[in-house]
Amino acid sequence: MEACKTPTSSAACDDTEKCSQSSSDSFAKVESGKLEFAFGDPRNCGITLHYFTQGFVVGGIDSILVNVLAGYLNVPSNIQQGAVNMANLPCAFAVLLGILSDARPIFGYRRRPYMAGGWLLSAACFAYMVWLGLPAPYYCFAEGQYLRNQTPCNPDAADFYVWPIVCLCLSQLGMTAATASAQGLLVEYAKAEPEKTRGRTQALLQMVGTAGSFCAVVLVAFGFNGQMFTGSFSQRHQLSYPEFLAIFAVLQCIAGLSCIFCVREHSGARASVREYARSSFHLLENKAFSAVALYFFANSSLFNIATSAGLWVSLEWAKVENMQRQLSSLFGMLLTLLGCWLTQRCLLGVSWRKILFGACIFTNVLDMFPQFMTIFDIVRDQYFYLGEPLTRNVPIAMSNLVTQFLVNELADEKNCALVVGLLTTIGAVGQPLSVLLSNQLFSLFTPDLFLRENYVKDTPAFRWTVASSFLLSYSVSFLGMAMLPLLPSQKLGPRKLSL
Repeated sequence: MEACKTPTSSAACDDTEKCSQSSSDSFAKVESGKLEFAFGDPRNCGITLHYFTQGFVVGGIDSILVNVLAGYLNVPSNIQQGAVNMANLPCAFAVLLGILSDARPIFGYRRRPYMAGGWLLSAACFAYMVWLGLPAPYYCFAEGQYLRNQTPCNPDAADFYVWPIVCLCLSQLGMTAATASAQGLLVEYAKAEPEKTRGRTQALLQMVGTAGSFCAVVLVAFGFNGQMFTGSFSQRHQLSYPEFLAIFAVLQCIAGLSCIFCVREHSGARASVREYARSSFHLLENKAFSAVALYFFANSSLFNIATSAGLWVSLEWAKVENMQRQLSSLFGMLLTLLGCWLTQRCLLGVSWRKILFGACIFTNVLDMFPQFMTIFDIVRDQYFYLGEPLTRNVPIAMSNLVTQFLVNELADEKNCALVVGLLTTIGAVGQPLSVLLSNQLFSLFTPDLFLRENYVKDTPAFRWTVASSFLLSYSVSFLGMAMLPLLPSQKLGPRKLSL
């Protein structure tokens, strides 16, 4: 499960002045004065904790999807991809949640109640998962290892994934509501910054989110690294599944309470939801915004196709255990932190197209060498293998930054969450399509890429099949760079973006 990619937009069109004038009377009015963000201000600690907690959840959720679903329950990789897709489904409702945040204040505030309510809903879902627990593992477990060569002790365990995924889906709904509101507020903060440095606060808070992911990965590497969950440590000295989830629930409760009392925002009045819906339609009619929307949709669907072989290449051929997988994630996060720091220090004026192009090329080329050397048994070492975290985390982080910068220019003070939600929804609608296309496309490969048994046999012909699936994935990713001209190259001031 990933955090929804949340750009924000507000009506930026060639005829935007007309758009905003026609609906300005219907939009919520805010108090005069601009908001400012400062890390040292206690009144800002709520939104800082929001980003830290969001990063923590995103960084730690991979251990549930891999360690529990693939390792403990032995769920096939194609079903696991579909389950992850279902867990991310609430991202498609980000535009509706953004409209609610803009148009329907609660107790006079448009952001804090939705942020707090979202986190408390997510905490309740994790608490239910704690109560639910886990059945006995799929394979028999003895002397610190699974007996995969024997008949499974609990073959029904593979079907248990349904309820955890439902809980993660509802948890994602809460996170989407909180994030749509927080991103809307963050755009208001960004608009108070000078144009030359606009986006610095967003880059810094993305670093806070990455720091949260870093902490979660450290916890997984040293606290949830038991042998029953693809780990290397004795299970007796590691956190149990309920204990691990309880940490998430407690942190989400703290984030929710802090959002009630420690978030600075102007109060707002109720506005017409119908006018907000009409405004979102006018946005999609605009040529400039439509080009940006097309990029987000194509990038999250057609050019997000990935081979399903990566999971078993990592677990079966590279023998990557939980600790080493988390170290790989830590390396990716360090690169992300470096990228965010460089962006807010030196790259705020650099072409957004160049940033995205460089991130894609660098991470994919860096990933090719360990992947193919592992596939063809030249080097099969878990410390050498980098795997998916690097190629996933860095481009996503850079893409999130650029989309936030885009929203700063597209949105006004009255519909920030609407624009964030609209672009988030467009990207989220493409994600199920990418999973569907990936499963259908790679199901044509023979022998089957989804089954672990084929990786255990490890025949030369099957190695070439796996390698060709990776080549196809990389090629599709590189083709996606052809869509970059749809994005503006840089900010040219509010409502002056040109393609």
